[in-house]
Amino acid sequence: MRWPERLDPRRSWTGFLLTAGLGLVALFVLLDPAPSQGLGPAGKTAFWVLHILGPLALAQACQLFLSRHSRVFGNVWVSVAAAGLAASALFAPVALGLDLLFGVPDDPVEGTGWLLAQVLDEWGALAPPVTLVWLGLNAVRVLRLHDDAPSPPVAGAPAGPTPPEFMRRVPAGRRGELIALSAELHYLRVYTTAGDALILKGFGDALAELGPDTGLQVHRSHWIDPAFAAGVSREGGRMQVRLLNGLVVPVARSRRAEVAAVIEGKASRVRA
Repeated sequence: MRWPERLDPRRSWTGFLLTAGLGLVALFVLLDPAPSQGLGPAGKTAFWVLHILGPLALAQACQLFLSRHSRVFGNVWVSVAAAGLAASALFAPVALGLDLLFGVPDDPVEGTGWLLAQVLDEWGALAPPVTLVWLGLNAVRVLRLHDDAPSPPVAGAPAGPTPPEFMRRVPAGRRGELIALSAELHYLRVYTTAGDALILKGFGDALAELGPDTGLQVHRSHWIDPAFAAGVSREGGRMQVRLLNGLVVPVARSRRAEVAAVIEGKASRVRA
């Protein structure tokens, strides 16, 4: 089966997260633990879709927020754990509401006491599994073994400047000259002349390491080195940049004039 690149769980974080979430839903429906017992097949599925995809979506949202303040945490694992704890806290009152909606029997202890105490109790129950699952899912990406065999070099690739700090997270066999960067939620797809890799790094932090005078941000989620641009294409009111490695990235409407001037000006100088 050929996956769309944005949903390919082998390459895309979005695809991996969605596939993992649906896999957990299927597992819990089959195991049928106590909270969903007594519900029909459709009820069980809906119950676990909300209880699994809900916390994962919140964890991703929290991770995106925390990635903008990564310097506060210093360590990526602290940031990931903090996102899991925050997501479980946000989901705790939702979980209580879902229990009422699906008619899940109250715990005798939960049935007595005030609302805040119930929410705190629910958070205490949710925090360990949500945080551990979020750490585990990110660990699969961060710690997985990469194929370090270098890819064939891109034809016509010029020599580049000293690599930025984040290039140390790219597998050794893929640390060629930097061609482009693309944001994938709180991950970063790094394209080089030796291949590409997905690393745990905020797009904004990566641009800060590169500096304002390096390369060209063509879109809120894409940065390129114009030296590797093969040309610009326009189709249906959209503008795209084609790069020497075959990558095609969109250009934001507000940046079209600048991108065209830089890349088409470069082509004119080459022809001259």
